[in-house]
Amino acid sequence: TSRDAAEKKWYGAICAAPAVVFAGAAADLLPQQATCHPAFIEKLEAAGCDANRFLDRVVVDDDRGCVTSRGPGTAIEFALKVVELVQGSEVAEATGGPMVLP
Repeated sequence: TSRDAAEKKWYGAICAAPAVVFAGAAADLLPQQATCHPAFIEKLEAAGCDANRFLDRVVVDDDRGCVTSRGPGTAIEFALKVVELVQGSEVAEATGGPMVLP
């Protein structure tokens, strides 16, 4: 919501959700930096997001407090980025370390 954005609360979307949700987003909620599933990139660009980050697996827009990711194959990276942003890098590393990720 606009109130959450004003209070700098983090929000996120993954897979097709960034393109679908941001298509009708209020200007104060629309992240400039975002990514989504490859099949929805045109919709994300039409919503007004910067195309420079569309191929990144996980994108953080610090100005809008938004985290986006491309799809199911990036879900763990997305989740660990959220943990890092909310709880710090040490907690994210402690959480991800035992997962034996690449």
